[in-house]
Amino acid sequence: MELTNTEYLAEKYVVDLFTRLASTSLVYHNLSHTERVVARSMEIADHYGLNGKDRFILSIAAWFHDTGHLVADIELHEQAGVRLMKSFFIDKEIDEALIDTISECIMATKWPPAPKTLLEEIICDADTYHFGTKEFEITDELVKKEFQLRTKKNYANWCNDTLRLLKAHRFFTSYCRDKLVDGKEANIAYLEAKIRSN
Repeated sequence: MELTNTEYLAEKYVVDLFTRLASTSLVYHNLSHTERVVARSMEIADHYGLNGKDRFILSIAAWFHDTGHLVADIELHEQAGVRLMKSFFIDKEIDEALIDTISECIMATKWPPAPKTLLEEIICDADTYHFGTKEFEITDELVKKEFQLRTKKNYANWCNDTLRLLKAHRFFTSYCRDKLVDGKEANIAYLEAKIRSN
């Protein structure tokens, strides 16, 4: 089985899923977010000089990690993403152990994350990369809007909850710690200032 060709087919499959099953409530967990997580995963993989097989595992896991949002409730989206990934591979010759490793990477993104391998650490950091960038100010509003649309709840304490989330969060790879911790501290300060002004 040609890994790079399968990667291309997986990308097409996921893009098609997001196109066919698109929901107006997925203002954050959408194709744009997925593409960013794939790009961040590859950025971190480059830093660690990962081999082709590990890059393949990471790429497939990143493409599928949030597809479950299209077909399942928020709490169960990781399991649903694993099922969609397995259904993609059903007619392809691929080592079962590889599928298990991809599944574990997808499941590692479940909150609170507890990655056990470097690949799991990388996808967790790629998924929360924006916590350490200026982009966070935009993504936080999108996540809030999405949760309101999907749960029909009004999140009066959103800023406080997000502040707790950021303080509890940690980057697992040394690459992301070195690159993003200062940005995350700035986002914590931004939230604290926002809470004070309310």
